[in-house]
Amino acid sequence: MNNFERTDSVKDIIQKILKIISSAIFAFLVLLIVIIIVYIVRVNFLAGSNRLGEVRTNFYTILTQSMYPTIKAGDIVITYKKDENKYNVGDVITFVSSNNGGITITHRIKEVYEINGDYSYKTKGDNNNTSDNEIIKSQSVLGKVVFKIPKAGYIQQFLSNKFGFIVAIVIPALAIIISDIVKLFGSIGGKKYNKYLNNDRAVNAKKRLKEVISDDEIKK
Repeated sequence: MNNFERTDSVKDIIQKILKIISSAIFAFLVLLIVIIIVYIVRVNFLAGSNRLGEVRTNFYTILTQSMYPTIKAGDIVITYKKDENKYNVGDVITFVSSNNGGITITHRIKEVYEINGDYSYKTKGDNNNTSDNEIIKSQSVLGKVVFKIPKAGYIQQFLSNKFGFIVAIVIPALAIIISDIVKLFGSIGGKKYNKYLNNDRAVNAKKRLKEVISDDEIKK
């Protein structure tokens, strides 16, 4: 094997690896979008039926750097709500803040208080200098962070509005329809071409061409 052949072989291997990586990333993004769409549809349905309490697993987009570097702005956190809603020091929880207009906050538990089986929590953002100025009751806790998806919050924000949701549904549907139409016309065109090649005139023309080529070779 010469140097040129080795170079081509290495290039082919690199191209295959890059193709596999790009396909894996694309598949992950498609799966993520599908999961987010299903989640949004389910939450909206349950909200319309006043059954949001049935949702144990939730997705939240982080908007600030209060949990940096553990969780960054733009990340999605996935939370799970326990039946007893009891959590431990060090757990990162998402809760509804009563002191900030009912906004959703994701911070780490620094202290746990228990009175007659009812739990409450003192929290603090990893990037904040002081603890939060409110005690979080267990009823306000939406769940414990069990996983994060870096920067996927921008996708969720896009899909959460009507335009983004339509784009995510309509564009793939149109792509599938157009692909099927192209395949259909390609199939019809191929059949017509094959039919033309196999008709009597085409067959006779091919025979005549072979005879002419054969005569030329004999003469030579």
